Amino acid sequence: MDAAPQTSTPPPRRLRLLVTVTLNANQLRGYMLPILALPEVESVTLVADAPAPELPKLRTVVPPRLLTRALGRAGAKLVVCLGLALRDRPDWVLGYNLTPHGINAAIAGRASRSEILYVMMGGTREWEGGGWRSDNRVLGRLREPSPALEALFFWFIRQCTVVVTMGSGARRALLERGLESGRVVALPASVEEERFRPRSVDKEYALVTAGALIPIKRTHDLIEAVARLRVERPWVRAAILGQGPLAGELQARARELGVEDAVDFLGFREDVESFYARSQVFVLPSQFEGLSLAMVDALASGLPVVVSDVGEARDIVVDGRNGYLYPAGDVDALVDRLATLLDDRELRERLGRAGADDARRIAGVERLSEEYRNILRQRVDGVRGVRVLATVTFNPNQLQAHLRPIPELPEV
Repeated sequence: MDAAPQTSTPPPRRLRLLVTVTLNANQLRGYMLPILALPEVESVTLVADAPAPELPKLRTVVPPRLLTRALGRAGAKLVVCLGLALRDRPDWVLGYNLTPHGINAAIAGRASRSEILYVMMGGTREWEGGGWRSDNRVLGRLREPSPALEALFFWFIRQCTVVVTMGSGARRALLERGLESGRVVALPASVEEERFRPRSVDKEYALVTAGALIPIKRTHDLIEAVARLRVERPWVRAAILGQGPLAGELQARARELGVEDAVDFLGFREDVESFYARSQVFVLPSQFEGLSLAMVDALASGLPVVVSDVGEARDIVVDGRNGYLYPAGDVDALVDRLATLLDDRELRERLGRAGADDARRIAGVERLSEEYRNILRQRVDGVRGVRVLATVTFNPNQLQAHLRPIPELPEV
């Protein structure tokens, strides 16, 4: 009897990705590491305003200065992204935040017939009302919602193969607007487990926060809370990690409240993990959020968190398990939650242990890599639509017999 012919499974297709984004080094690692860890990913070309930190498979293309002067940062990145897409024909074009990067990715992806992935980092406010409540420097100046801009932005969203949201709330909003469930996936940014982990070191700060110093972050609420807490707890100190246009105003507010020596403004730091290790509680008083990467990193570092109940925070933060939620802008509630934790070391440690476990379970690199594998490979290898052109002379019965099976194929 002849031996059965040997068959072998073809190796996974090696994918080339084009990415357009503006992120700091900490954010870039959080969002890109699960993708770069995939053996199926051959290379990632990043179009950005400045060179990215060195990461395997990643190369950065920075638009020429003359092009940026002529077209602005967004326009220059669009031209470069479009040129690279047409030249290299990547399998996927990825954009993080809708304006301008998600739109740029949609344009470049459609032009090069690549798959398109848009990551909605900032939640539904990136497109609701035309972005009038977003932290975009231009759209945030709108005085009222713009239905026309919202419709335009959602048209671009519909051009994307897959939309990744930071949590379940934004995913529901997209489904309610008519996007197919298979095209919307809720995935947070990843946490670097070796970098962000509980450490037994002396605690220099009672409180720590990390984020841009812009109005929607409500950092002034934290400064107010420090002033109130120090009435009975003069040892309370806070570290504020981040930079932005409100830095001078916030420092002046700390002086007005007499806590300038208790609040350290430390600017943007790439070694944020060292400050988490030296702090007792992480605070996020934002008015709006998608899902804060800084909060997830803090949880992984073993810090209980006190965060405003906005965006996708409820997907991870559970009152009394790993931290506390409070209504955004309610400083009384913020002070109450912080006092509860600062006065009870055993409670802080218990919530911190649970938070570290939750962060790794939800946002570990290995888990998220598997999710991105399902998106990137299945879409390219098994779901890309096949367009069929047929020329034939059949009677109606013959036509049905021969063509009926074809529309039932998922690829057609």
